[in-house]
Amino acid sequence: MQRSRLIVLMLAAILMLSFSTCLAATPREGGTLNIAIKNVGTLDPHLTSSDFDFAVLSQIFDTLVATGKDSSPIPRLATSWENLDDTTWVFHLRQGVYWHDGNAVFPKGKSREVVAEDVKYSLERVLDPETKSPSAGALKNITSIEIIDDFTIKLVTESADPFLLDAIRLAGIAIVPKEAVEKLGAARFAREPVGSGPFKLVKFIPDDQVTLQRNEDYWKKPLLGGVTFKIIPDDIVTVMALEAGDVHVSMSVPPSEVDRLREDQRIRLYRSAQGWYRGLGFNVQAKPFDELKVRKALAMATDLDSAVSNVFGENAIRAYGQVAPGLIGYDPSLAELWPYDPDGALALLEEAGFTHGSDGLLQRDGEKLSVEIKTMNEPARVKMVTIMVTQLRKLGIDAKLAIQEVGTWVADLQSGNTGLFMDFAYSGPTGLHAMFHSENAGASNAHFYGDPQVDALLSKGSTTIDTKDREAIWKKAQRQIMEDVVIIPLYFEFGYTAADAKVNDFIPQEWNLNLVSEENNVWLSR
Repeated sequence: MQRSRLIVLMLAAILMLSFSTCLAATPREGGTLNIAIKNVGTLDPHLTSSDFDFAVLSQIFDTLVATGKDSSPIPRLATSWENLDDTTWVFHLRQGVYWHDGNAVFPKGKSREVVAEDVKYSLERVLDPETKSPSAGALKNITSIEIIDDFTIKLVTESADPFLLDAIRLAGIAIVPKEAVEKLGAARFAREPVGSGPFKLVKFIPDDQVTLQRNEDYWKKPLLGGVTFKIIPDDIVTVMALEAGDVHVSMSVPPSEVDRLREDQRIRLYRSAQGWYRGLGFNVQAKPFDELKVRKALAMATDLDSAVSNVFGENAIRAYGQVAPGLIGYDPSLAELWPYDPDGALALLEEAGFTHGSDGLLQRDGEKLSVEIKTMNEPARVKMVTIMVTQLRKLGIDAKLAIQEVGTWVADLQSGNTGLFMDFAYSGPTGLHAMFHSENAGASNAHFYGDPQVDALLSKGSTTIDTKDREAIWKKAQRQIMEDVVIIPLYFEFGYTAADAKVNDFIPQEWNLNLVSEENNVWLSR
């Protein structure tokens, strides 16, 4: 009898545990999600290029498409799209989407449906030079915008454009109502935006917070009752607020705090899908870096695998090319091009005519082999360059570290006042073209590098729609660039977002911050 009673009690306990587990995993409505953000400059989505601004704007406005979990486009205002040919795109809009009401533009119950004319107006507003939109370049390939009907719009591009739907292209262009811009005026619209997204603006207090409430009429009802973006400029203070429970999400976590937060069971860490490229670049027109043997020797002279591991631990991986893991063109086989071989480095420099002088430093024709590595004042980069400078000096190379203010660093790179430098970090799908095509020399191509074969490959890859074909082209171009030692790839650095464990179904920001999408609907546990 006692044994039977014990079994019954055990079964009851198991059932109660299962029931409570189910309840814990069941999405619930309500609650306000508090997100820490560094700053908010403007709430006019066509006048910003800030990730932080767009984290807020992604809740207020819809874009035609959003960026999904795997960085591919997913439906948002557009439910589907197709290519009629390489340069013609047709988008089919979601019906039953309305502009927010209860504001100065649309009184309560007096809204109207979002239609193709709104999409046309928004794209043309971005392209209009009078708007001075930083996103205008993202749409410059569009030559025609045609309304087919209220819920169908056709875009024609000048050339094939496989990147049109990417995060900083159409996925980053918010659709806005013309009457709101015209009635409120540009300045007021930037403070009191009217959109069609999952949350409505309640109040915007500059340098303090942005408060949003649920849009009850959104096509997918948000589970959250509201979202508050708290403006906290200091990352360390943000982490402290997260640990204290004052905020639920920290959009950026400083590298120094990652390992500690990883041990906190109350907090979840989200690592970015792709690491951001970091590397050194050569100005290939500056002496002696115009010589391949010199560039190759410098690449062989330092133990970069150990340096990356020591500086970053799990927060970065070694780079052997410019294209990051997860992006088309990533090629781990490039590792074979970057051996650590200090003796081989000295042999190459000897072939180039350098010998050790009486002071132990390498020289040629009475001139020292001097290498000044320029970098902005960012702790991890400074550590990496310091390690390299130390190892180069051991070989007799007159190496120095030059830490610069960001503006000076950018100006030097673009003017060519460089030899070896911490490079620009164009890590997206068009990064290869930006950094190495000769048409970008003196801008994003700070190496002043130009090779006709590489140019042809990069131009072809930028207009190739088929993914497999583009991958083959990208890999061929990247290998040639690496064989020319235009850069010394260092590492792919991962970014981190941290969230309270009570935050469910959260996807870290990939330009859009998707709190409500076809893939997710964020909610808070009790």
